[in-house]
Amino acid sequence: MSFIESYGPWALITGASSGIGKEFAYQLAEKGLNLVLTARRKERLIEISSDLKNRFSIEVRIAVSDLSLENFLRSILKECEDIHIGLLVNNAGYGITGPFLGNDQKKERDMIHVNCLAPTVLAHEFGSKMMKKNHGGMIFVSSILGHMPTPFMSNYAATKSYNLLLGEALWYELKSWNIDVLVLAPGTTESEFASVSEMKAVNAMPAESVVSCALKSLGKKHLCIPGFQNKLTVALLNFFPGKLKIKTLALAMKLLGRS
Repeated sequence: MSFIESYGPWALITGASSGIGKEFAYQLAEKGLNLVLTARRKERLIEISSDLKNRFSIEVRIAVSDLSLENFLRSILKECEDIHIGLLVNNAGYGITGPFLGNDQKKERDMIHVNCLAPTVLAHEFGSKMMKKNHGGMIFVSSILGHMPTPFMSNYAATKSYNLLLGEALWYELKSWNIDVLVLAPGTTESEFASVSEMKAVNAMPAESVVSCALKSLGKKHLCIPGFQNKLTVALLNFFPGKLKIKTLALAMKLLGRS
């Protein structure tokens, strides 16, 4: 089956206004998929939508939505009510750095809503429809930190571990309905994520390479860790005893100025 036959005719991408989400939009448009793009910034979505339509002659719809709000799903469902979403890209997310008790509690709660609750709701909503069609795909954007207890990014790492474990489990559960599930676990990537999270971007990979790795892995693997350095980091830390692993990660966060 072709990519469109397996995952089309429409893809839904969250966090599509910049970074990895925006790159997903361009690479999927190049493959011929029509797109529903969702993010908070309407002007950015309109600009990207117009460019995608002109360059790739596809259909694009935009759903302005803040995934931290309880009613985030309303505008997305409105744009999708008469179409079939064959590929869901749960990309939206953000991080908070610093000591957990020193961070704003509402921001920590909102991060859980965006990073964990929204992907769960969307996976259930659109996965149920994929199941009826007996084909489809989902991508959960996690992080290499999802493999690691990370002081000074404790809640963020925990949210990404949630995406990692949920996606890996669904990879097995949904195989029976020909729904391919992939967890994408990048390291630092060239995007707005670092500035939003007030972090220093070190050895950042281009978003193009990260997304290309994901799309090549979809349907073939359950997990994609882009870049040799990121693969090595995860592999090495898995050999560290628990306390040493945590202390090593804490030192790394301090050296990066995230404490």
